[in-house]
Amino acid sequence: MPEPDRPLLAELRDEIASLVAELREMLILRWQLARLELRTDLGSILRLAAVLVLVLLMALTALPLLAVSLAALLDGCLGLSAAGWLAAFGFGLLAVGGLAGYAAWRRFRNRFIGLEQTLEELQEDAVWVREWQGRDD
Repeated sequence: MPEPDRPLLAELRDEIASLVAELREMLILRWQLARLELRTDLGSILRLAAVLVLVLLMALTALPLLAVSLAALLDGCLGLSAAGWLAAFGFGLLAVGGLAGYAAWRRFRNRFIGLEQTLEELQEDAVWVREWQGRDD
């Protein structure tokens, strides 16, 4: 029994429908990946902000009070007055605070992804689309 004739463009229509479905699925997956990466990066930024706020609060409240108390106790030791001890403690606190801030910044930069995987996937998709179109430039 002979097969009924299919419309002339039926295969092309099926290919286009398949391509549209694949592109739709690809875009949905890329959007999900971007959302996950942004959510992770936002969490990383919030953690960095919390650490920096905590360091700032500690530096602005407790440490100067302790430095003044210790300078008053050490007045005259090693030939330094209370003002000399306060200056030494001030420079020491600045150095420790700077190192803590730098360490937090480095940790943040090492863990921050910034849509790296999404951009790589989009570049691969662009290559695929150019190959599909027959352009290799």
